[in-house]
Amino acid sequence: MPQYTFENAVWHEEDGVEDYSFRKFLPKNEKMLRWIDKSKNPAVNILHTHTIENGKESLWGSLIYRQSATSEGSREVFHFYLSHEVFVTNKIDFEKDADLEKEEILHQMESAASSVEVMMIILGEMVASILHKIDSFEERLHDLLWAIKEKNNKKTLEKIENVRHEILLWKHLIMGFQEIKMAIEETFGKSVTEEAEYQRTAVRIGRCVMLVNSYEDEVNNMVDIENVVANYRGNEIMKTLTVLTTLFTPIMAWGALWGMNFEKMPELKWQFGYLGALLVIIGSTFVLYLYLKRKGWMGDILQSIGKNSSEKE
Repeated sequence: MPQYTFENAVWHEEDGVEDYSFRKFLPKNEKMLRWIDKSKNPAVNILHTHTIENGKESLWGSLIYRQSATSEGSREVFHFYLSHEVFVTNKIDFEKDADLEKEEILHQMESAASSVEVMMIILGEMVASILHKIDSFEERLHDLLWAIKEKNNKKTLEKIENVRHEILLWKHLIMGFQEIKMAIEETFGKSVTEEAEYQRTAVRIGRCVMLVNSYEDEVNNMVDIENVVANYRGNEIMKTLTVLTTLFTPIMAWGALWGMNFEKMPELKWQFGYLGALLVIIGSTFVLYLYLKRKGWMGDILQSIGKNSSEKE
C-alpha cells in the first residue's frame, strides 16, 4: 500500500485497521487489540492516548468524519495511529469527496515539520470539506427562515425538524475533531501547538464550531417562533369556538324551553307567540354579544388590550 515519505515524516496509508499491513506498525498491547475489535463498525468515535514514557507518546483511534443525514449506517471512518516516529492510517477515499484533493494534500505535506503536522493537514482538509457542505446548508436555512414568515404550516415545521437533526449531526462530527485536537496537545505537549499546520487546522475547527453553534441558535429561534405562532393560532381557534358557543347559548336555551311537550304551555296559544319568541332569542343574543364585546372578547385580544391600556393613559 502507499507510503509517502516527506522531509520530517512518513505516512503509511493501509487498507484497514484489521489488516496485517496496518497492524504491523502498531505496538502489541491489549488496548490496541480492543481498539481493533471495536473499530470494525464503530457507531461513535474512539480515542486513546499513551503518555507514560517521555519521547514515546502515541495517539490512536477512529474518527467518523462523514455521516449521511438520511442513513445512520452510511458513514466514513478514519482510523489512525500517531507517534513521533510512525503515522499510519486506513485508506482514505479521496475520490468520493470532491473537496479532498489528494495531490494538493500531498504537496502541502512536503513542508510538514513532523508526523503530527501530517495528521493535522489531513484533519484540516476533512474539516474544510465539512465547511463546504455547511455553505450549501446555509442556503437552505436562509430559504427556511423566509418560509416561516410567508408560509407557516406543517410542512415548514417538518423542514425545521430535519434541519435541526442535520445540525446535530454536524455537531457530532465536529466534536470528534475537537477532541483529537485537544488530545494531540495533551499527548505531545505544547510544542506541537506552535506548528503552522496545527494552528491552521485548530482555527478551521474553531470556525466550524462557531458556524454550527450559530446555526443551532437560529434553528432554536425558528422553533420558538413556530411555537408562538402555533400557540397563538390555537388560542384564536379556542376563543372563536368559545364565543360561537356562548352566542348560541340563548338559542339553545329558549329552544329547549319551548321544545318541551307539556300539556299546558300558554305561549303556544299566543297570537304573536312565534314573533315574540324570535324577538326574545334575538334580543338575548344581542345583549350577550354586547357584553362579550365590552369585555374585549369578540375581536383580537391583543388589540383589545392595547386599546384599553391607551384609554387608561
